[in-house]
Amino acid sequence: MWALHGFKLSLAGFLGAALLLGAVEFALASEGQLPQSSVAAPVVGGPLVVTSKGAGDVRWILPGKRRLDPKIFGTPAAPLGFEPDVGLPIDMRLVNADGSAWTTTALPTPFSDKFAPISGYYALKAVDVTLDDSPASKDKIEFSARFASPDNNNIYKVTSKHVIPVGLAHTFMGGVGTNFSFHGMTGIGTKLMPTMPVLMAFWGAAILQVNGVVVATNRLVHVMITCDARDADYKLVFDDAVDCSHVHTHVILANIAITPNGPVTSPVPTGFILPNGMEQPFLHIMYEDIKVNGG
Repeated sequence: MWALHGFKLSLAGFLGAALLLGAVEFALASEGQLPQSSVAAPVVGGPLVVTSKGAGDVRWILPGKRRLDPKIFGTPAAPLGFEPDVGLPIDMRLVNADGSAWTTTALPTPFSDKFAPISGYYALKAVDVTLDDSPASKDKIEFSARFASPDNNNIYKVTSKHVIPVGLAHTFMGGVGTNFSFHGMTGIGTKLMPTMPVLMAFWGAAILQVNGVVVATNRLVHVMITCDARDADYKLVFDDAVDCSHVHTHVILANIAITPNGPVTSPVPTGFILPNGMEQPFLHIMYEDIKVNGG
């Protein structure tokens, strides 16, 4: 049994928040705004191959507000972390009673402390060949994940065999990145996640099946293996509490569809209905019991 309390927001409002907070724009061709090369510069010491599997302790992240780290977001008197694409606008933050500190995001996000235990597993192979964004990237992935919804009414399968080689709002490292710092203060990815050492991350185009039926063939999937970003109560921690004695895997399908003309805001057709009657428009699945080789 699971519950989500205090979730009162229009579908349009949540989708706007999820797009801003939980995803980045990307390019499938060479029109990206970031520096890129037509020559696929190799990773030093590469190619680097990472294989990983996970099962056992699997968790479905539910929509909820994200607590704001003063190290990342400053204070109302001296705000930080409002950069376009990766930051959080001032008007999307809540303050404490005396107005001296930020408390949480104003809207629910895919980066909350709310979760439900589920069943599932995944397997991946990622090959990091190319150092930077390039349409000629030679990075490769093979990824497959299965998991159930919190109510056990739906079984999901996410597969991806194609990297997205060029980022628009920030680098995608050719599609696969290994051994780097991510999120938080780095300027890569949303600041709502803490600054984390990353063993491997990829951005790809995914096929989504629900109960054996293909419901989407063009979803943005982002997968990363990182130091532990959750505490003993499974709250998403601030920078100073990231724990590298344990690693876990994040699988995220944001409310973005891939089209020939670029990214389009589009809810993920999860079929999972929240307590307020809305369909959850994203997937954020955590695998805690994992095995990793390479990197």
